[in-house]
Amino acid sequence: MLSTGEEVLFGDIVDTNASWLSSTLFESGFQMTTRTTVGDSLEAISSALNHLADKHDVVIVNGGLGPTSDDLTAEAAALSANTQLELYPEWVERIQQMFDSWGREMPESNIKQAMLPQGSTILDNPRGTACGFTVNISGAQCYFTPGVPHEFKTMVNQEIIPHMQANHACIEAKKIHRLFTYGLSESGIANTLEPLSRPQGVILGYRSALPYIEVKVFYSELSTEVEEYVGRVEQLLIDNTVSTNCHPVKAVFDKLPQRIAIFDGVTQGFFHSWLAESTEGTANLVSVNQSSNERLDSGLAGNAFYSLNLQQSGEKQWQLKLKTQNNILSQTVEFKRDYSFKARSIVISAIALDMLRRDVNELEPWGNYGSVVRLSSEIVKL
Repeated sequence: MLSTGEEVLFGDIVDTNASWLSSTLFESGFQMTTRTTVGDSLEAISSALNHLADKHDVVIVNGGLGPTSDDLTAEAAALSANTQLELYPEWVERIQQMFDSWGREMPESNIKQAMLPQGSTILDNPRGTACGFTVNISGAQCYFTPGVPHEFKTMVNQEIIPHMQANHACIEAKKIHRLFTYGLSESGIANTLEPLSRPQGVILGYRSALPYIEVKVFYSELSTEVEEYVGRVEQLLIDNTVSTNCHPVKAVFDKLPQRIAIFDGVTQGFFHSWLAESTEGTANLVSVNQSSNERLDSGLAGNAFYSLNLQQSGEKQWQLKLKTQNNILSQTVEFKRDYSFKARSIVISAIALDMLRRDVNELEPWGNYGSVVRLSSEIVKL
């Protein structure tokens, strides 16, 4: 992969596209072997492209397809392919249609985005004005993509991976069994699982993204041996597994069609937005970004099947209350170390969701979380 742009090279933005692509390709049966980053220089982009094309079968280039003077990727591709840029009228028409739908006049500068190396094949971009394209350079199939993450990911999933799979039919996509865990460290999970004997061809991977650590078991074909291995992994992590093959928030709300009221005096709305985003807006939520003990019994909460109240109860203490149809469950926690406001909000949100998960699944009400100490807990029958 070749990433372009001064902002990526100098660390002004984190190159999340590269890490996402590496993971996505691996799951599709392809392995990324090289990642290179260069700035917005015609010579640098062309030189890096030549080097990568000489040594690889496939090169994916990201960024530099915009309408401004520092967007030089298409020109660099033409230079490396020893050809000229030419206008692709069908993409000019497509850009014009986009601007018409927005009720805006198309700037002349956008025509640059339809200037591609001769012999290129357009890769569709339904989410922006920068088309992608693919062209052969020194025997390597090179794919050129926009830097905007949602445009890039759509193009990779809908255009590039299907094209690669068609050209490399012998490559098999990996099958994945995912466990989302909470309350354990990545090293702790590794120490637990690494001693297990893995079947041939099975790969164990980890992805840490607060608040969860995702454990991934990759395999090519499901066999009795693989099933038994997955079962042992699940059993070892059962106390801290919050969902399997599904994001934890979605797993809870798939079982919770009823309305839930949230009184949040802690996360400044993060908890609600996290739930809404993770369920793609399907969660039946009523949210208030202030809280008090009394509000659990308010009319708003009374119309909900569940109510969650998050509040700070001391200088370094936080209280979480869950009201169900039968009980009020309350716990007070204290962090073991200092966290940023954002990280603290994520952890508190995860604990609140876990309280809900445990009730929905009729589990023990209190989990063990490595980042906090539980100072008190109480269950009041209604």
